[in-house]
Amino acid sequence: MNMLFKKLSENKSVKWIGYTSFYLLILLLLFFIYGFHTANTGSFIYNDF
Repeated sequence: MNMLFKKLSENKSVKWIGYTSFYLLILLLLFFIYGFHTANTGSFIYNDF
């Protein structure tokens, strides 16, 4: 099992797919956290002007 993991971790295409999917997951999580706010939510400084 360790030899299989070591062989896969040394493969460049597996590393590229792993890094790409990891960063895509981070971007999707950030979009889901911050992407669904509308303009009416949150405090806006200049409401009464």
